[in-house]
Amino acid sequence: MLLLATRLLNTMDNFKIKKLSKNLKNVGHRLAEKLLNAGIDTPEKLKEMGAKAAFKKMYKEGDKYGDYNAAYLYALEGAIRNCDWLEIPEKVKKEYRAYAKSLQKNKKTG
Repeated sequence: MLLLATRLLNTMDNFKIKKLSKNLKNVGHRLAEKLLNAGIDTPEKLKEMGAKAAFKKMYKEGDKYGDYNAAYLYALEGAIRNCDWLEIPEKVKKEYRAYAKSLQKNKKTG
């Protein structure tokens, strides 16, 4: 019974991951999985939170290497704006690079 319930949950999660990655530009399977694990299970929730808040919730300790990569912020912002991350204004990218750098610095000193 437990195995069946686990399989059902995994199937539901995979469905949600596929739906998120299909409905959000710049969001592939792994980023969609991170969104879902952070409780961000709809495009509307991502838009309400904004890229910075979502990023901070998704990457509390950084990525798998312990780093805070601004490219993830670009992807989230592009998903919110429904555009390719390359189309995000340089001013916004600069802000996100500074934000990621500050998180990295705080992690090292904190």
